[in-house]
Amino acid sequence: MAKKPETLLSEKVLSRLRAEGGWWMKVHGGLFQAAGIPDIIGCWHGRFIAIELKMPGETPTRLQALTLDALKQAGARTGVAYSVKEALDIRDENIC
Repeated sequence: MAKKPETLLSEKVLSRLRAEGGWWMKVHGGLFQAAGIPDIIGCWHGRFIAIELKMPGETPTRLQALTLDALKQAGARTGVAYSVKEALDIRDENIC
């Protein structure tokens, strides 16, 4: 069976992030997990990173947007990525 486009995007993003270092994981939502957690979380150069993956034309849910905002307010680097390049841009934003 063919993989969903978002699954393929997730695999490509994780592969690239992991190849370049840091610590990364794909969050698989479930019954016993808080809703709205971003798709990919990680740590890069001492910064917590949270990336919500979407296909072009899609937008985060209200809860996803609120969670990204709460994480950003707490000091995390966050964003919504529609491509591998955008995920890397979120990771690399304001690296000192």
